[in-house]
Amino acid sequence: MNDRSKSCNGILLVPVALALIQTTGIGPAQAQASTESDTKTPGEATAPAAMVPAETAAAASLSNGQGQPEHSGAKPSGASANAPTTPEPAAISSTVGAPEVSWFARAPLTLSAGEATQKFKVTIFGLVEADYIFDTTRSYDDAIGSSLVARSDTYEGRTGRSQFSLRNTRLGFGFESPMVGGLKPSAVIEADFFGHQASPPTNSEGTFFDSPSLRIRHAFVKLQHPYLDVLAGQTYDVFGWQNSFFPCTAEFLGLPNQLFSRNAQLRLSRAFNPDGAVSVDVAASAVRPAQRDSEVPDVNAGVRLSLNGWKGITTPGNVGTTALPLSIGVSGIVRQFKVNKFLPPPPQGSNSVMGWGVSIDALIPVIPAKSADDRGNRLTLTGSFVKGTGIADLITSGGGAKFPTLINPAQASPPPIYDPDIDSGLVTFDQRTGLLHPINWLAFRVGLQYYLPPSGRVLFSANYTQSHSDNLATLFPQGGAEIELLGSVADTSRYADANLFWDITPAVRVGVSGQYTQVEYLDGNKPHNLRGMGQTLYVF
Repeated sequence: MNDRSKSCNGILLVPVALALIQTTGIGPAQAQASTESDTKTPGEATAPAAMVPAETAAAASLSNGQGQPEHSGAKPSGASANAPTTPEPAAISSTVGAPEVSWFARAPLTLSAGEATQKFKVTIFGLVEADYIFDTTRSYDDAIGSSLVARSDTYEGRTGRSQFSLRNTRLGFGFESPMVGGLKPSAVIEADFFGHQASPPTNSEGTFFDSPSLRIRHAFVKLQHPYLDVLAGQTYDVFGWQNSFFPCTAEFLGLPNQLFSRNAQLRLSRAFNPDGAVSVDVAASAVRPAQRDSEVPDVNAGVRLSLNGWKGITTPGNVGTTALPLSIGVSGIVRQFKVNKFLPPPPQGSNSVMGWGVSIDALIPVIPAKSADDRGNRLTLTGSFVKGTGIADLITSGGGAKFPTLINPAQASPPPIYDPDIDSGLVTFDQRTGLLHPINWLAFRVGLQYYLPPSGRVLFSANYTQSHSDNLATLFPQGGAEIELLGSVADTSRYADANLFWDITPAVRVGVSGQYTQVEYLDGNKPHNLRGMGQTLYVF
């Protein structure tokens, strides 16, 4: 599983103006570059409040009580200077006669050096997360990702397992530098502990859980200008307007059928009328190719329309609650594959084929809110529809697709083995014709987030996702030399969850989750897994 397919998972919500990392409070917004979404920052980690220009941050701190702007425009908008519609029972006043401070408010951990216009700032953010997991099969590690449910006719498919994991614990830094010549420089780096390491039994369980490897989640530089923003580095892709539409769930790393990907990229973006009633975001990027031997980068582009006066409360990935406007985004990707010919090694030429994808994503506040602190009795719906070919790495899918076995008419021993120069699951060869085909996928997701009255400290969310490939069965036909692949390749995957979270304090959230996964193998086997999960988080 590469970083494209395993990147997060919350449950999906997808929406550059780069932004400003949204504070991740589990009830409050707190500086957190990966799971928060900036209202005007499609497809990337939002930046800490410290990354906002001084005048913007000051205005935002007055407007939402958290030192954080509602979006990445030059001026804060949509934030209410008033107390939430439903007052928090624990709201307090710092001084007599001072404005009431929201129960959810927490100041970001920001350090600064220098004075006035020459001030440098760094914001420390992250979370400590403990996950307690039980599965009815032995299909998954702590993260589900693109793994398939073990077949029901195997021992692994009939026997459960339990896991305790802290590998989703994260640490990040957001940097802000003085403005020079109309340019506002900023940078973000964030890491977690899902680094490359073999899972048991290849690796010991003690090493896997107790000595995990560090991994880069986000590492990028951004230059903001009134007319154009430039981003260079690794963060969420424009495709799907990530992470503006991510869902809320107890899961955390690439749930099945979810559009979720982080990649190195060079992006240009612009927000039009960001402080108006209606705003438009456009972005385009050159992205690390799915196959380096393709010779050309992937290309992402998208446009998003937002109604800024109609906001909904959302908690992407179960970390960091924010108010986002009603919005709909359309985005696309084009990529090339150039794969070694289906012949014994050494390589004797290449076969080329194009991949593409289109994503339509929406966030709809059914019961709207005034600000990120106005949470009691608030309902938000999210949805995503994705269609394309050669995009399994972007939707946390793949179906276990492999390259077929080379034909061996001479009965050579040992038989020749094909040497692919591409990750599995994106393309494959039709053994009968020798032609290269990208693998088609259609996926969708729907989700809801409801913040219970009176205060909104209790949150219920539910999500459903499904993906299907209409050409895997054709590429792996019944019978013949590849008949054994029918029992290991799946063309349909379904996922559903229901989650309940409680903000014990502005920094501590606990939750429980029930998750259901099912796959359909090409030979008709339809196994399923039930996952029960408890979660405790401290967000800083």
